[in-house]
Amino acid sequence: MIKIEFNHTDYAELLSYYAEVFNGRLKNNKLELPADIGNGFIKLIELPNGLQGLVSDYTVHQDILLNRTKINKDYFTLRFDEVIIPEAIAIENGQSLPTDLSPVRSAVFLGSTKFDWMFLSTKGTRVKGVNILFSKEWLEQFLEVESVGDLIKKYLSLKMSAFNYEPMDMEYKRILAEIVQMDVDPAFETLIIQNRVMLLLERFFTRIYYKMSDMHFDVKLSNEDINRLKMIEKELVKDFSIEPPGITKLARLAAMSPSKLKNSFKEIFGLPVYQYFQKHRMNKAKAMLLSKKYSVREVGMELGYSNLSNFAKAFKKSFDQLPSDLLDR
Repeated sequence: MIKIEFNHTDYAELLSYYAEVFNGRLKNNKLELPADIGNGFIKLIELPNGLQGLVSDYTVHQDILLNRTKINKDYFTLRFDEVIIPEAIAIENGQSLPTDLSPVRSAVFLGSTKFDWMFLSTKGTRVKGVNILFSKEWLEQFLEVESVGDLIKKYLSLKMSAFNYEPMDMEYKRILAEIVQMDVDPAFETLIIQNRVMLLLERFFTRIYYKMSDMHFDVKLSNEDINRLKMIEKELVKDFSIEPPGITKLARLAAMSPSKLKNSFKEIFGLPVYQYFQKHRMNKAKAMLLSKKYSVREVGMELGYSNLSNFAKAFKKSFDQLPSDLLDR
């Protein structure tokens, strides 16, 4: 397996890094994968207003694990991925993207550089996708000109910890196919790709707006309360090797009553306090196991399980498989 760790916030630099690791040829911002790695390409596209994108269409000839490590910078990646198995697993903040029995898996995924992200492609997997990188400043400027900008920014701010993916519908797939399998006069290729990528961005944020409308999205908490809840969320998941603080202690930290904390936390993060902790604890376990750097015992101990039987039961309850199953891949 080839393991690649990176934390780049510039796609030109990232593509050069891929070329170095794969010992591949980079020409005109396009990397053709060497035969021992796979076949296909990853291409850099420069977009309006300083945005960058990567267009990919490749099949891997060996297992490849991409691991973007978290950094304390406000950048986001918007991914439109269509993966044709045998098997591919993507993780954001330790969380797997959805899988089903279909040989083709596709999703639209918004991630933050403040969380780890991993993507495992096993031998024979084909990946077609468009990745768009943008900063928090770009997002704010982009939404400033939209009448619903403040609502969308608030929604993303509140939901980023739980907001992960949505299935790719036929319109998304159509636009993605036009970008990846472009068959036009080369003189117009850049212009058309830029147009289609901006269509993806526009459609993504428009769908968030309609989703908010359908959900009657309305958070009555003050900004101060929201900031306190974000602080509680960070406190809750900062160290999985120990049991999380009790509700009474968390409520004191948040300057809220225990009942207000429980109700407000679920409203913002979508799960009760301890279910949220356990979900991310197990997602962290899965990410560690998929990295192939740790044994089951090491993962269990790292996450505070002195009894490995209890760890195995908790893992199976979350993912319907034992932790050792991941090491047998």
